[in-house]
Amino acid sequence: MEPIDIARLEEAVVSFYRSNSQNQAITHEWLTDAEASPQAWQFSWQLMQLGKSQEVQFFGAITLHSKLMKHWHEVPPENREELKQKILESIVRFAGGPKIVLNRLCISLGAYIVHMLGEWPGAIEEVINTFQNQRMPNVSADVQLWIMLEVLTAIPEEAQVIHTSVKRVVLRAELGKRVQLVIQTVERYLKLQMNRVWDAETYSNMNRAVKCVGTWIKNIGYTIEGCVTITAVLLEVVHKCYWPCIHAGDGCMTADENELAESCLKTLVNIIIQPDCHNYPKTAFVLIKMFLDSLSEITKTEWKRENDNEDIIVHIYMLFVSSVERHSTLLLSGITSADPELSLLVHRIVQEILHCTDKPGIYPVEESCSTMALAFWYMLQDEVFAMSNDEQKRKCWEYIKPLYAHLTRILVRKSEQPDEKSLAKWSSDDLECFRCYRQDISDTFMYCYDVLNAYILEILAAMLDEAIADLQRHPAHWTKLEACIYSFQSVAEHFGGEEVRQIPRLMRVLAEIPYEKLNVKLLGTALETIGSYCNWLMENPAYIPPAINLLVRGLNSSMSAQATLGLKELCRDCQLQLKPYADPLLNACHASLNTGRMKNSDSVRLMFSIGKLMSLLQPEEIPKYLDIIVSPCFEELQAICQADSKTPAARIRTIFRLNMISTLFSSLNTDVDEEKTDQPVVQPVLLVMQRTMPIFKRIAEMWVEEIDVLEAACSAMKHAITNLRSSFQPMLQDLCLFIVASFQTRCCAPTLEISKTAIVMFFKDEGCKPLMQQLLREFIQHSFKLFESTPEQNFSNISDTMETFFGCLTQIIKKIPQVLEDTTLAYDRLVFYAQRGMTLPESGAIRNSIQFLTHFVMQSRNHTHATEVVLTTGEQTLYTTMMCVGYLTPRSQVDKFADILLAMNRKYAAEMAVWMKSLMATPNFPTQLITDADKTRYTALIIKEKVNKRLLQQHLSEMAIKTRGLTEKFQ
Repeated sequence: MEPIDIARLEEAVVSFYRSNSQNQAITHEWLTDAEASPQAWQFSWQLMQLGKSQEVQFFGAITLHSKLMKHWHEVPPENREELKQKILESIVRFAGGPKIVLNRLCISLGAYIVHMLGEWPGAIEEVINTFQNQRMPNVSADVQLWIMLEVLTAIPEEAQVIHTSVKRVVLRAELGKRVQLVIQTVERYLKLQMNRVWDAETYSNMNRAVKCVGTWIKNIGYTIEGCVTITAVLLEVVHKCYWPCIHAGDGCMTADENELAESCLKTLVNIIIQPDCHNYPKTAFVLIKMFLDSLSEITKTEWKRENDNEDIIVHIYMLFVSSVERHSTLLLSGITSADPELSLLVHRIVQEILHCTDKPGIYPVEESCSTMALAFWYMLQDEVFAMSNDEQKRKCWEYIKPLYAHLTRILVRKSEQPDEKSLAKWSSDDLECFRCYRQDISDTFMYCYDVLNAYILEILAAMLDEAIADLQRHPAHWTKLEACIYSFQSVAEHFGGEEVRQIPRLMRVLAEIPYEKLNVKLLGTALETIGSYCNWLMENPAYIPPAINLLVRGLNSSMSAQATLGLKELCRDCQLQLKPYADPLLNACHASLNTGRMKNSDSVRLMFSIGKLMSLLQPEEIPKYLDIIVSPCFEELQAICQADSKTPAARIRTIFRLNMISTLFSSLNTDVDEEKTDQPVVQPVLLVMQRTMPIFKRIAEMWVEEIDVLEAACSAMKHAITNLRSSFQPMLQDLCLFIVASFQTRCCAPTLEISKTAIVMFFKDEGCKPLMQQLLREFIQHSFKLFESTPEQNFSNISDTMETFFGCLTQIIKKIPQVLEDTTLAYDRLVFYAQRGMTLPESGAIRNSIQFLTHFVMQSRNHTHATEVVLTTGEQTLYTTMMCVGYLTPRSQVDKFADILLAMNRKYAAEMAVWMKSLMATPNFPTQLITDADKTRYTALIIKEKVNKRLLQQHLSEMAIKTRGLTEKFQ
C-alpha cells in the first residue's frame, strides 16, 4: 500500500462517519486496507492526538486495537515495553473522555496483556494495584475504577479472539490462574458498597464489576467450589436492588436497579452452568439452595399479572431453569433419594418452575416468563425415560405423573387467546409471538402425553366440560373452550380409532357448538381439530357426516384456510370413506369457489380435495365436474394467451390458475377403488392434458422470461407424471415435444426438473427407452448451449441452472446407471462444466457439481468409455479440487470436496497418487502460504484416506486454513 497521507486519512474517517451508506461502503474498503497496513502502528497514535475530532480519535483507537488483535507478530520484542507505555499514557490522556475512545484503549491494553502473559506474568496484579490504589494523578477514583474494570473485562474476551501463536487452551490455562484474584477484587469492592448510598456512578461501576466476574467465569471458568462467597455477595446485591423499592418506594424498580440486578442474575447463571460443575454436586446443592432461599420470596411477591418488575422475575426464573437443566442428575437423584434435604430442594425448585409456567396473564403482553419453563418439561420427562435403572425410572415416573397432570391443566389455561376487549393493546409482533408460544405449548402437550398416556384425555375432557358450562353461564367466555379444543388437537396423533370414550364426546361437541354466536377463531380451531383427527375418523366413519358439515360451513367463512386444510386431510386419509358424500361435497366446493371470496392459496388447496373426490366418481360422471370446475381455469388461461397480455395482473392470474391445475393433477387418479372393474379407463388427467397441451406450449412461449410462470406450468405436468406414473405413457410424446420446444426457447431449472422426472420414471420401460434417451440428449445439449453462450466471468448468473442441471443429472445416474451405456453422450464436456461449477462461489452449484463428478467416477469403472474420460480428465479434476480447497471456494464449503477425493481414491487409487504428487510438487500450488513440508504431509493424508469421510474433511479443513494464511486465527 502507498504511504498514507494523514490529512487524507482524517478526511476519509470524517466522511465515513458522516456520509450515506453507498459512500460509506467505498470509504470502508479503503479504511480497512489502511487499518491492516504496517503504517497503522504509526498513524493510530497521530489520530489520537488531542484536538482531533472525536471520530478521528475513535478510529485511531480502533486501529490500535485491530493491530494488537490481528498483527501482533509485527511488533519487535524490543519495542513492546514502549508500546505498553504509549497505551498507558493514552489511557491517562483520555481519562476525561470521550468514553468511546477510552473504552477502546482499555480493550487494547487487555489485548496487550493477553499477548504478554508469558513476559509480563504480573500484568493483571499491576493493573489492579495501579487503579485500585488510585496511583493515576489528576484522575478521579470513579474513573480509575472504571478503567480497571474495563481492562479486566477485556482480557478474557480478547483471549477468545486475538490472533496468536499460543494455543487457546494454554492461554485459558494461564488466565485461569488469575480468576481467583479478579473475583476477590470484585468481591471486596461490592462488599464495600453494601452499606453506602448508591448514586448513578456507583450503579454503573457495580454493574461493570458484576459483568467483569461474569465474563471471566463464562470465558475462562472457575470451580464452583470457589464461587460460594461471590454468589452470596451477588444475591445480596439483588436484594438491595429489589426490596427497598418494595418496602419504601412505589413498588417499581428503577432502570439502574433493574440493570444491576439482571447483571447479577446473569453472572449467577454463568457460575451454575459451567461445563464441569456437575462434578461438584454438593456445591451445586449449596448454590441452588442459596438461590431458592434468597429469591423465592421475590418470585412469590411478583407472581401476578402485568407486574412492574417483570424483568427481574424473568432473570430469576432463568436462573432456576438453567440450574436444574445443568444439574438434571442432581434433580433425579433428589427424586429417588432418602435424603430429606435433597428431596425438599428438588420439590422447591420444581414448584418454582411450575409457578413460572403458570405465571398469571397471557404471554407475551401480560407476562413474559412462562415460555422459558417449557424446555424444562421436555428435559425432565426425557431424562426420566432415559434412566437405565428400571426401579429408579419407575419411582421418578410415579413422582412426575401428578406434576404433568397439573402441568396439562396449566397449559390449557396458558394457551387461551386474548379476547376481543384486550386485543386493542396487542401489536402484530405480540400476536406472532403468541402464535409461536402456542406452538411450543402444543409440543409440551406431547411430552405430557408421554408421561400420562391416555389419562391426558380424561383431564382434557373434564376441562372441556368445565369450559362448556362456563360458556353457558357467560356466552362471551369463548377463549376457554377454544383452548380446550386446541389442546385436544395437540395430542391427536397419538390416538387411533380404538379410543371410543373421549374423542366421540369431542366430536359431538364440535358439531353442536353455536359458532355463529361466538368468535370466529373458535370455528378456525374446530376445523383444524377435525383435520387432526382424520386417522380416527377413518376407523369411526359414523362421525364423518358431522365433520363434513362443519368443514363445508368453514369453506364459506373467514376461516376458509383452516377449512380447506381440514378437508384436504379428510380427503387424503378417509378418501374411500367419503365415496357416499362425493357428489354433495363437490357441489359445495364448486359453490365456494364460485363465491370469489376465497384467497388464491385456499382455492389452490381446495383443488386437492376436489381431485380426491372426483377420483371416487363413476367415469361417466367425471367430465361434468371437469367442465364446471376445471374448464374455467383453462378458459381464463386461453383468454390471457389470446390477448397476449403480459401485465403483472395477468402474470398473477396465470400462476394462480396453473397452481390450481397442478394441485388437481396431483390428486386426481381414478385407480383408487379396489372394487372397480378391471375394464381399462382413460385417466381424466390425460383427457385434460390432451385437450390443453397447446395452452401449456403457448404459456411457455409467452412467459419465457418469467421463471415462476414456467415453474407453475412444469409443476402441473410433473404432478401429472408422479401421480399417474405408468398411466401417463400415452402423453409422453406430447410432453417431450413440450420440453424440447421450451428448451429451444430457454434452458431453465423448471424444464430441467420435469425432464429428470420423466427420464427417471420411464427410462427402464423398454417401450419408452428410445424416447427417453433422446430426451436426455436434448437435456444435455441445450444445457451446453447455455453454458457455451455465457461468458466465463458471468457463470454466477446461471449458477441456479447449473445447480439444477447437475443435481438432476446426479439423480439420473444414481437411479438409472444404464444411461451411461450411451457412448454418444459428451461425457468429457460434462466433466469440464462440472469442474467449472465447482469453482463458483454459490454453494448449490458447488455441491451438485461435486456430487455429479462423484457419482460419475463411482459408476465409470462399469463402462470403458467412461473410464477413458476419467483417466483423461482426472488430473484436471484434482487440480480444480485442490485450487478450490486452497483458496477459490468459501472455507465453509471446503468439506464438500471430500466426496470427489474419496471416489477417485476408491476407483483410481494408483492414478490419483501420481496426479496428487505431481500437482502438489508444483511451486506455490495451491498458494504460496503453505510450506512444502505441509503439502507433502497433506498429500500423504489425502492419498491414504479411502473410507473415513469425516477424517478427510478434517484434513481438507486444516489444509484450507494453512493455504489461506489463517493458522494464527484458528489456533
